[in-house]
Parts: sequence; C-alpha cells; structure tokens
Amino acid sequence: MGRWTALISFVFFATLCMATDAATFTHVKIHRHRNPEDRVLVDKVGVLTFDDAGRRLTFKSDAGDTLDVSYDAVAKVIFEVTSHMRGGALAQVVSAASFPGLIAGTLIAGQHVHDYWFYLEYKNGDHNEPILLDVPKDSSEAVITKATSLFGSRVTVAEFQEKGEEIKRKELPDIRSKQILKVKKVDHPLPELKPDKATIVVVCPPLAARYSGKGRQYKLHANDHVIAVNRSGTYSFAYLDPGKYHLVSQADNANGFEIELQAGQVYYFLQNTFQSDPQGGRTVLSRNTPELVLYELSGSYFADWKRK
Repeated sequence: MGRWTALISFVFFATLCMATDAATFTHVKIHRHRNPEDRVLVDKVGVLTFDDAGRRLTFKSDAGDTLDVSYDAVAKVIFEVTSHMRGGALAQVVSAASFPGLIAGTLIAGQHVHDYWFYLEYKNGDHNEPILLDVPKDSSEAVITKATSLFGSRVTVAEFQEKGEEIKRKELPDIRSKQILKVKKVDHPLPELKPDKATIVVVCPPLAARYSGKGRQYKLHANDHVIAVNRSGTYSFAYLDPGKYHLVSQADNANGFEIELQAGQVYYFLQNTFQSDPQGGRTVLSRNTPELVLYELSGSYFADWKRK
C-alpha cells in the first residue's frame, strides 16, 4: 500500500506541476479577415494559452479559429493600447509604475484602459505570418508579463509622445469644406515613399465589421487644409512637405496633436471612432506602429475622395 500511495502522490503532483506549465487567458479576441474573399476584419472570441511544457502559444475560438505557434517561431511581438471604444472605455496614459516588473519605458494602462492589441509575427516557411489579438484589460498585465518573460527582446510595448487632445471644431480653418468620397472595395492602392515628402497613412477602423465603408466622413486636417477623408473601415494617404503640423481628426468633435514631419519618412495613424450614433460620430487621433496600421489597412477599403 505504501508503494501505491507514493505512486499516486507522485502522479498527482506531477499532474499539478504540468498544469501550472500552461497560462490560459479567456475572452481574448482574434482580429482577422472575414474570409479569403472578403478583406473586412472581424473579431472572434477565444482562449489564448502559453504552454511552457510544449513551448507553444495557442489560440482557439468558438468560431473555429485556431493558432498553434512554437515559441521558437515567434519573430516579433508588439503590444499597443487600443484607443477605440470597446464596452464604452477610453484608453488613457499613465506611467510605468502601474506595471511594476515590466520592461522599462512608459506603458499605457490605467483603470479606463479596456484592452491591448497583441500583434504577433511568427515564421511560417519562408515568410512571417502576422496575427492580431485583442487582450482585455483584466488580462493585459499578465499577458504582457508572460510574453516578455518568454520572448525578451522580441517584445515591444509601443508608445508615442503624440497624444490626441480635444480642440474646438470652429477653430479648424477648413471646417466648412465639402468632400466627395467613394469607397473602393476592389482597388487597394498603397502609398509610395517620396524622398522629398512626408507620407501620411491613416486608417479609420469601424466599431463593427458591418459598418465598414458606411456612415459619416472622418476628416484629417493638417494645419489649414483637409488632407485625407475616411469612412468607418476605410483608409487613405497623403503627402506633405516636411515641417511642423497640427494634425486633427474631425467628426462630431475634433481631436489631434502637433507633430514634426520629416521628408522621406512614413507616419501611421488611426482615426479611432467612438459611438455617438450607430455608425460612430466621435473620433480620437492616435499615432501607431506601422505593423498595427498596415494590418488594419489590409482589412479596410480604399477611400477615394476629392473636394467639391
């Protein structure tokens, strides 16, 4: 009996140790194309697991989405706070003291932050495959800590000094201008790099996939003029002379910041939308990483616009 008792105890504790080798997070969303023929991005809720015993990162959704990536295949990880409305929460900025033990630098967190983008690139044959997950605020600190401990220098928590601030719409010199916008669902042009210009890429993510290409206009002002116009779920781009600009996203409100643009550089922005009507209405401008904006762009329609 003593040997059987010892064996049972060994199996129990071994099983317990194996169980602790996996960190599991629920209510995580995968942000992916609706299907191979439809580029619109949709969210599907699932479970994210870090399996240390098998050295694999997995995700499974109720909709059948699966992700199974070896730790060694992970090439890049970027965490970036969301600035759009999810459950009515608006992201705010606080210091790294809110995340003790994490990597140095300013992190974005706080009680009003709802979730983080978790951008992942992993090696898939001869190319890197991008995946975008949405981690709820209750899990964000633990997920960032876990990923940092596993992937080290491959992890970045993105932060930009430009922060959107509210301004009065009537102070925009071009507020009364009118634009015509056609949503191009087939054409998907990309900006070119011009050595004598600063390139602006701006995407307006929809509150939900069903709003893509619909609703009101979201205008991007640069100093005295509108330089880009979007609807929810569209993107556009512009070329500006180098110099200092006040960039402002305008809808029912106006929100923006000052930035100095350099020739030969590309700058990436989101016109984040907030719900004041079923298809949005308020906006916050954010500067974001190329990886996040280009992922959103890949699931957006092109906004072909001109002044009336």
